Amino acid sequence: MAPGMEASPQARAALADLAEQVLAVRQDPRPWIERNLFIRTKDRRVVPFRFNPAQIDYYQHRTRFDLIAKPRQLGFTTQVSALFFTDTILRPNTTSVMVAHELESTARIFRIVQLFWERLPDEIKRMVGPPSRSNRREFLWPEINSHFFVGTAGALTFGRGMTIHNLHCSEFAFWPRPEEALVSLTEAVDKEGGRIVIESTPGGVGNFFHDLWTEALEGRGRYAAQFYVWHENPAYAIPGPPLTDLTDDERELKRRWRLSDDQIRWRRAQQADLRGRFLQEYPEDPVTCFLASGRCVFDTRALTAIQGRIAAQPAPMVLTSLPTADGQRLSLAPVTLHVWEQPQPGEQYVVGADIAEGLPDGDASCAVVLNRRSGAQAGEMHGRVSPERFAHLLAALGRYFNGAELGVEAENHGHSTLNTLRNQLRYPYLYHHVAYDSRAGRPREIHLGWPTNSATRPILVDDLAEAINTGSLQINSALLVNECFTFILTDRGSAEAQPGKFDDRVLSAGIAWQLRKRPRARWSSERPPGM
Repeated sequence: MAPGMEASPQARAALADLAEQVLAVRQDPRPWIERNLFIRTKDRRVVPFRFNPAQIDYYQHRTRFDLIAKPRQLGFTTQVSALFFTDTILRPNTTSVMVAHELESTARIFRIVQLFWERLPDEIKRMVGPPSRSNRREFLWPEINSHFFVGTAGALTFGRGMTIHNLHCSEFAFWPRPEEALVSLTEAVDKEGGRIVIESTPGGVGNFFHDLWTEALEGRGRYAAQFYVWHENPAYAIPGPPLTDLTDDERELKRRWRLSDDQIRWRRAQQADLRGRFLQEYPEDPVTCFLASGRCVFDTRALTAIQGRIAAQPAPMVLTSLPTADGQRLSLAPVTLHVWEQPQPGEQYVVGADIAEGLPDGDASCAVVLNRRSGAQAGEMHGRVSPERFAHLLAALGRYFNGAELGVEAENHGHSTLNTLRNQLRYPYLYHHVAYDSRAGRPREIHLGWPTNSATRPILVDDLAEAINTGSLQINSALLVNECFTFILTDRGSAEAQPGKFDDRVLSAGIAWQLRKRPRARWSSERPPGM
């Protein structure tokens, strides 16, 4: 319109009608998307974008901050691209950012957005105006000052100094340095109305995506957990005759989810190809999909059942101090002590302890308390303090639990803890490890504390695995269960914590279980008489 000229009543009415339409689309974009946006199918046809069942469910339950755990190829990247693209072109001054885990995925996402733009009706394109930039990773529409960017995690060149209104993090479990990248990106998201969608196939326990997922399930943090299973994709089926050899697991799946034999047949084919990675790529529940990237030492089904039991039981007591031998109170800060079973008259308890240096950003020291008779976890003490300070806390913990036998790992910093317990505090019930001469059938060496070496570590791990798998050990700590999920058998054949995770609770529980298997010490803190 030329300067100085007033819009005609018809033009003003058309503009008002367009503004009303745009407002309606912002409130409920699905009809507009399915009417105006096109996608390319696997058989290379270009068709209107119609939401599938899983996409419809997410559309109905989406929030400002979503965390999606899903199987391969349910179409969430396409759907989020469509939602953000629509918001970008119909709301001036909007910046949307899609971040993929690798260059190939970045290019694929941009091709999706490029097709959205190319197949838009001409009247909408005229309303938005032509893009000044339309290259392999970004669109910029100067007439509405809106920007759509597709980037690759680990190679981002933006973030600080800009405002992001829509952020999508795709296959987040596989990003390099995900925590660092997410902090940088989310700091740029509009605090008032910005939206964040983080989605991924699980990728295993121990990654940062799993940490966020755990927080979301526990109601911590700002993300809403959205979980989807493979059989929500109707394409995941292989036609064939009725199956007559169903396993108990398959029968339960059919009953629970009303699956067809064709879906079970597809599941079998994928399991044959992917083996142990099937549940990571095609999840069936929000727990077992987060399997360790290596082979978990413990039975994950048993761990899952333990998680369910723990979630249903009352929260433990949290003690902040313990009585000392002279009747005073010893503060535990900054260590945390959880108690599930207060010491009962006549009961005996054992304590396994793994000792760390106590640095603020290092490993923590831990002690796990078991009821010697029942095998139930009675307590758990955990925190970062010096080995000497932890000795004082262990002595108080042992006295609190009826004079429990203390088994301290006799490696590295554990020697300092043992020295303080024996020579300064004179704690009367310290575990001494007896190594036997298999040929002579008599004690060969006696060590103060539990020695972790090539001979004892496999015994500790194997016995703990059997105790967990059979239910002989009643774990009550959710944090201990989490560590068990990330305690893996590596390609080198060693059992250890997955990189970036910890095993102090696992080792403490293993030592405590070894003490439970052996007769209670009948000697003082000195070496046993006659040995």
